Amino acid sequence: MTDSSPEHRTSLHRPAPADIDSTTLSDHGRYRRRFLGFGGVLAATGLSGCATGFSRSTAEAPRHGLPDQSGPTLLLYADVLDAHQPEYPATPATRLGPAAALGRAPWATGRSLETLSGVTTEATRALIGSPLGQRPIGGSSALATTLWDLRRRLPADATLTLENGQCWNGGGLGYLTQGDSGVTLSQWLNADVRVSSDERHLWPERTASLYRRFARPVVGCLDERRNPESLVADFELFERGGARLAVVGATDPHATDEPRQLDDWFHAIQAASQSARDQADLVIILADTGSGPARWLAERLDAADLIVAARGQDFWPTLVEVERRRGDTVPLCFPGSRATGVFQIACRARHGRWRFESRFVLADPAPRDAGMADRLAEHQRQLDALRAPYSDWLDRPLAVAPDWLWRRDTTGGSWDALIVAALRESAGDQAIALAPGLRHDRRVAPGETITRDHLLTLSGGHPGAVTRRDADSTALRGLLERAADACFGTPMLLDTSQDLPRLAGIGWRCRYSRETGQRVDLQGSVPGTVVTWNPDIASQAGPPLWQLLEDYLSSMGLASLPPRPEAELSFVEGHPGWHPEDRPSR
Repeated sequence: MTDSSPEHRTSLHRPAPADIDSTTLSDHGRYRRRFLGFGGVLAATGLSGCATGFSRSTAEAPRHGLPDQSGPTLLLYADVLDAHQPEYPATPATRLGPAAALGRAPWATGRSLETLSGVTTEATRALIGSPLGQRPIGGSSALATTLWDLRRRLPADATLTLENGQCWNGGGLGYLTQGDSGVTLSQWLNADVRVSSDERHLWPERTASLYRRFARPVVGCLDERRNPESLVADFELFERGGARLAVVGATDPHATDEPRQLDDWFHAIQAASQSARDQADLVIILADTGSGPARWLAERLDAADLIVAARGQDFWPTLVEVERRRGDTVPLCFPGSRATGVFQIACRARHGRWRFESRFVLADPAPRDAGMADRLAEHQRQLDALRAPYSDWLDRPLAVAPDWLWRRDTTGGSWDALIVAALRESAGDQAIALAPGLRHDRRVAPGETITRDHLLTLSGGHPGAVTRRDADSTALRGLLERAADACFGTPMLLDTSQDLPRLAGIGWRCRYSRETGQRVDLQGSVPGTVVTWNPDIASQAGPPLWQLLEDYLSSMGLASLPPRPEAELSFVEGHPGWHPEDRPSR
């Protein structure tokens, strides 16, 4: 195996520049990205890899002159999202990013992803192959067993397990236990440190007690008002493999509880990273920010040695080299989601430099040996006991899937077809239905039973209130322009980890390569009423999405799937993230 990665050099000593753009980020404040579910305008009117699946890269000398071959091994995962049972991987058929980032990770799918990454392993092909050729994998029990198996083969004093964002929410169990099940899961997975995530705004009155029960470090560069009883640190120091590590937390810049301007958010992370640099040999950023913002941070955080992305729910089978503004590069990891596997990264000092060697390890529910089988069975018993008080409610059968139910797609999947059909049925056929392009997915094969737990997954475990608003064409087009800009525009910091909105009742066209404010055309007039749902609105604002969907299934049945909401996209053919022929169903 040869080292095919370009080297990257990271200055460990000089401070990062104070100016982060030709204009400050607060100039982009009016574009702060959340799905505006009619609360504003409408309510507020360079990749590497090798045949074995390892990728390698290097960085400038460790600060404290570590001896050769010393250093830690990192085990990391992200976006578990209440994925407790093996399931078909949520592989996006289409994944478009900014036109300026054409061909860069993670904006590729299917055969393009395999070609660009150079990976040929069975583990990664389980996630990037044709959706119809995949099998159920992952689940929290399989993930816990995989981590246990890796740790038994590695020295305990040289191994650190990192948990990135969205691991305490995502589905029915977290929703009903208000985060308690997430803490239990983190303990099963034996996470050494985690980033502060959605639990802050989902269960604000319980967050401090959840962190105390977790009883291990939680990191995140929060302002004082949002830091639950000051239990969250900017970064945490660890000793592993003879090296001192600093793990810095970068929280979601678009979180509903984030009051700061984007430049203030960035400067807090920048300052924490530099402080960590002064105290550690190796600085790791847990970026629960989404994929675009993680790349944006990688370009600017000169003190960082490794960036780990979360929230975008993207997978790339190797470390990605991101060029920094001063010309060197830093590795960025996209570890995937829904308990499908673990990234193992060996960090070794060699000739005064850091060398990173990574591989993705599939969380396979078929154990390789008797020890793993016993451990898997024990984790499954623990999971069954944890779910027992809620299982009858969560697993209540609602309908049988007539075709594949899936979601990850730039313009909309069959789950989205069901959502917009239920929204329109609740408001009348003359209404326009609009849904955010959330990526929370759980694939259901034809003939399988749809349950409440499936429906709760679609809102990421958030209540997802349904609401109606009056709107006109100008307001609706403005919202779609902002959403398209978040997906396809720059700076990438404005990416909100959502795909394009799903729209029914009126057609629309999006011209991918146009400039901001010039991408969207509506094909018709807005009748006046728009029904939507928003994961950020409290459930008191209207019925939660899962209840609306359950009522729809009970009253309408599901003999066949409604038409899939789909924008007409121009100038995307040939994009490495555009493989609509790989959609599981049309």
